[in-house]
Amino acid sequence: MNTSPKFLSLTKAQRKGMIWTLILFLLAHLAIVLYPKNTQKASGFLQHDSIAQLQIDALAVKNQNNIKDTIYPFNPNYITEFKAYQLGISIDAVYRIRAYRDAGNYITTQKRFQQLAQLSEEELVRISPHLKLPKPISPKTQRPKKKRIKKQLNTASATDLQQVYGIGEVFANRIISARDKLGGFVVKDQLHDIWGLSPETQQRLWEYFVLDSIPIIRKQNINNLTIAQLAQHYYVSTSLASRIVAVRTQKEHLSSWNDLATIQQLDSVKKARLSLYLSFN
Repeated sequence: MNTSPKFLSLTKAQRKGMIWTLILFLLAHLAIVLYPKNTQKASGFLQHDSIAQLQIDALAVKNQNNIKDTIYPFNPNYITEFKAYQLGISIDAVYRIRAYRDAGNYITTQKRFQQLAQLSEEELVRISPHLKLPKPISPKTQRPKKKRIKKQLNTASATDLQQVYGIGEVFANRIISARDKLGGFVVKDQLHDIWGLSPETQQRLWEYFVLDSIPIIRKQNINNLTIAQLAQHYYVSTSLASRIVAVRTQKEHLSSWNDLATIQQLDSVKKARLSLYLSFN
């Protein structure tokens, strides 16, 4: 005879307790069954993301290597510092090639490029596949160069000066300002005194200008000039003028530049410049 109580015969509290026990059991069972699957799925996602990131990183490294290592064919007549860096060529070679081009010449053979860049045979073999040499100009097709008519530097305008590569508005004004203060250039070396004007630019300038017309200089006696009069000269500052007059006062009379040897501001270059305008008689 079955004496166990039936579900309906239980009290309300007992029935509610059995229902909650069953619900908790089912939830626990579902959690046990589903949790490993979700973990495995999440792990799969993480693994997939890691693989994708590794592929992206590999492509980025490969792209950087291609940018650094890829050397495209180039015309050696217009070689840049960066191209020289890629090829392992010194910067001095770039300057030699540019000077060769500025003289109106073109590199049309590997041998000429090797000479200018000062490369060994092994280096030339390594670099030659990247050279894109222009075809040499045939004498029949080469146009005769027009002879440039040079202008007088002492009468050139700012516009005339700016035709020279490397001379813009600033340098043109500096040259004209110095020329006006001097009353005209007397020797070519006076362009060395223009602040910032490079020797290369000066060399190009003489391809356009000459110094045939020079002013007549009446030299002044250094023994008769005051500090203010000396300081008005282009090559003499107020402090230098004061030192010259002080030494002259001490010696009573100056007979040569040797009497001013104690003045450090008077180097050999400045003495040469002032000799064009000053005398001791």
